[in-house]
Amino acid sequence: MSHEKFGNESELRQAVICELDPGPLPQKAQAKLDGVYASLGSIPQDRPTAESAAASERPRPTRRSDAEAAAHGKPTGGRVVRRGVLMVAAAVTVALLGGAAFAATTFLQMQPGDAPFFDSGKNLPIYGSLQEGVSSLSADVGQTVEVDGVKVTLDSVSSDRNIVNLFFTLEKEGGFDLTEQASYKGSQESEWDRLQRLSPRFTCALSSNGESIGSDSVYLLDAYQEDGKVKVMQRIVPEATLPDQVDVELEGWATWKPYEEGDAPFTFDFGLDLGTVAQPRELGSQDLTFATSEGEKTMGIERFTASELGCVMVVRNDEIETIEESGRPIYNVAEGSITPSMLKIADDLGNVLTPVGAGDGTGIDPAGAYVVELAGLSPDATSVTFTPMMHAADWGSMTDDQRAAINEQNERTVDVSQIGTKLETSEYGGYELTGWDVADGTVSISLKPYGWQASLGGAAGMRPTQQPTPLCEEWYDEETGERYWGYHTAVGYQKHDYQTGELLLITSYYAASDEELRGLTEYEYQASFGGYREESDASQTLSF
Repeated sequence: MSHEKFGNESELRQAVICELDPGPLPQKAQAKLDGVYASLGSIPQDRPTAESAAASERPRPTRRSDAEAAAHGKPTGGRVVRRGVLMVAAAVTVALLGGAAFAATTFLQMQPGDAPFFDSGKNLPIYGSLQEGVSSLSADVGQTVEVDGVKVTLDSVSSDRNIVNLFFTLEKEGGFDLTEQASYKGSQESEWDRLQRLSPRFTCALSSNGESIGSDSVYLLDAYQEDGKVKVMQRIVPEATLPDQVDVELEGWATWKPYEEGDAPFTFDFGLDLGTVAQPRELGSQDLTFATSEGEKTMGIERFTASELGCVMVVRNDEIETIEESGRPIYNVAEGSITPSMLKIADDLGNVLTPVGAGDGTGIDPAGAYVVELAGLSPDATSVTFTPMMHAADWGSMTDDQRAAINEQNERTVDVSQIGTKLETSEYGGYELTGWDVADGTVSISLKPYGWQASLGGAAGMRPTQQPTPLCEEWYDEETGERYWGYHTAVGYQKHDYQTGELLLITSYYAASDEELRGLTEYEYQASFGGYREESDASQTLSF
């Protein structure tokens, strides 16, 4: 199995952009994807041969931060999904706002209430940390639309000025046939995985007093079945801190039916009255300048706010776009700038903050601001320190052989059956293995972060050293009559605890049995020892 390593932010960024260019898909998979957003971000992007099967089936970049933007040896770190979002494998562009402001008829006030999504205990345990905040800031909505025989109800919303959590119920007469949600004929993905595909995808437009305050993606966190109904939790992370009154317009696309030309999105409209919701703690908008060994580096913080429902940092995007002769855009960090992925962020109580996100397969807008959710900030913290983590080697000047030698030195393996094992990813941090489970063709690995998480490789990209049994797919080119085949291994997700930063890796295999997967306990991952240099003398501290 090959490893990839990226020596600078430009290479990392370009790798993510390239991943957003899907190749041809199997005919059935293409039909499912047309007109909807990248429902999972991990459906194979090309028609692999047997030799390329292992590489083609690694999870695709996910939204929010590079820390979950790529799995299985791809770069990770703090680059985040932006507004006006590009969706992986998207077949349509949804126009938002359109120059006309939406006016909600009623405004919902946040108040203590039930959080029924969590009552059954069927939600992913890693999201249990959200229950307390949702219980203290919630409002019932009860709006229902019907799309192709499926009733979609927006049950409730939980919001403060940083985060909006949405809770939906899907109902269909006779229940849902999840076989229709399989990626390939005969594949065995778990029920949870299929429910992710069934869950509708949304974008949203936010406005206040008739003025737009941005358009955002709606990120899929979790879904489960109960009494024949599907319960869904999704999340909005606005680029702007929300004012006292906010109009929200959701545009949704059905994932349970093939897209047909002329299909229109379904909508939910509601207003939020946040006048009684406390203002978040904030560091304020400002430029930070770091006197690094490579000269002064600047980062523009547009906002850093911490509230009951989340901690959000928004950073100005100083990257420069150039166009290759082929027409492909290239993005480079501007001279004198530094990005969030190259900073260690810690509070004055010693907590190193961890970038977190939904891991739902949504793409990124290369031109938008960095919008980073962070876990681990203490409610008692009074300040936050930003420390540059500079590259310790000039990757751009190295030969391929030199890069390969460093990559080989940083290859690590771990026995996932040995709970409590430390997975060191660099001199500055890593993970503790806290759980490993195999059920329903799915491997779940739980990791607790410690220290600073390097943006290259890392335990988030861990995979078995032996290739699990793949699913063989065959299809015909109707124009040429030629026969093709591909081998598909698994679909993967990375989910985070929004309070602690703990990471859950979920890999649902298309063909490998539970018995086989339990026998594959040796996993490999890419570390970054010698890849970074912490420059404490250049750090900057901001107080709340």
